Amino acid sequence: MYVTFSLHGGGAERLLTNITLQQRHSREITVVVLRPDGVFRPALEEAGIRVVDLGMHGYHDVFSGIVRLARWIRRIRPGVVHAWDYFANILAFFACKLTRSEARLFWGLYGTGFGPQKTRLPFSATVLLNILLSRHVDGVSYNAVEARDYHHALGFRERRSIIISNSIDAEAFRHDVRHRERIRRDLGIGSEEIVVAIVARVDPMKDWPSMLAAVRGLPVITLAIGQGTETLPQQDGLHTLGWHDDVASVLSAADIFLLGSAYGEGTSLALGEAMLCGVACVVTGVGDNGTLVGDCGIVVPPRDVSAMREAIAELAGDAQRRESLSRCARARAALITLYDERMHRLHDLSLAEAS
Repeated sequence: MYVTFSLHGGGAERLLTNITLQQRHSREITVVVLRPDGVFRPALEEAGIRVVDLGMHGYHDVFSGIVRLARWIRRIRPGVVHAWDYFANILAFFACKLTRSEARLFWGLYGTGFGPQKTRLPFSATVLLNILLSRHVDGVSYNAVEARDYHHALGFRERRSIIISNSIDAEAFRHDVRHRERIRRDLGIGSEEIVVAIVARVDPMKDWPSMLAAVRGLPVITLAIGQGTETLPQQDGLHTLGWHDDVASVLSAADIFLLGSAYGEGTSLALGEAMLCGVACVVTGVGDNGTLVGDCGIVVPPRDVSAMREAIAELAGDAQRRESLSRCARARAALITLYDERMHRLHDLSLAEAS
C-alpha cells in the first residue's frame, strides 16, 4: 500500500505513478490518496491498481483521515505501507499504530527545502513530528543523496535509508522526428527555429520568473509545460501549454531544456526525461540535478538569470555544441536508467522480503 497526499501534477506524484505502473505485481497494489482526483489517477486505475480516496481537504481532517486509513489497512492487511510525503507519513504512522498492523512502514522524502511553506505553523509542526517519529519507522527512501543529507541535517534518524532515483521508461522517452514535426506544425513553429522546453509546475521552488527573464528577448521559442503554466504572463515567443500528458513529444520538438529551480529539488524527473530524449540541458545546481547532468549539460547557479541567459544563448547559436551535449545526455541517461532499473528491482525485492 502506497499512501500519498495527492495524484496531481507534481514530480513526486509522477514518480509514484511510474514506480507502481512498472511493478510486475501492480494489481496487488493499493494507492491511498488523501486528496481527491488527480491527473495520474486514471492511468493507475486503467492498469488495475486500486486507488482509494480518503476525501481530505486540509489539516483539520487529520483525525478522520487516520481513522479512514486505518479501516483500509485493517481491510487489506498489506505487508508493506509506503507513505510518500510529510503529511502522508504521519497518517500512515498513526493508522498503523491504531490497527496494530504488522506491516513494515516506510516513508518517502524527495526534496531539499521548503521555501515559504516553512513559515506556516501546521507544516512546520508536521515536519517536526516526522523528525521525532523517524527513528520508529522501518526505513526512509530518498531520490537524491542531497535529499537524504538535507533531512539528516534536520534531525531525521531512521533505522535504514535507501536512495531510489527516478523511474523513467527509456522506451517512452526518446527523440522522435515525427513527434517533433507534428508539435512544431501544430504550434506554428518553423523547422529551423530554436525551441527551449521548460517542464515544471508553477511553484516558487521552480523559479519561473527567473526562467522567463532568461529567455526574454532571445531568438528562441519557449514551450512552458506543467500544471499552472497556462496562467503565466505572456511574453514574445512563449507558448504556455499547461498540463500535457505527452511530455515526450514536446521534448522531441525541443533543442534546449531549461530547469531553473531555486531550491527544494531532490532529483528532477523532467530532467532525466529530457536527457533520454536527447535534449541539451541547462539546469541550476540544486539537489542532485547537477550530478545527474554531469558534463552532458550546462549547470548554473540558482537565481542567476545572467548565467542562464548566457548558457541558452550559447547553445542557441552553436548547433555543434547542442548536438554534442544531446548525444552525451542521451547516453548518460540511458546508462543511469539501466542501473536504476536494477536498483528498483532490488527495492521491490526488499519491500517483498520485508512483508
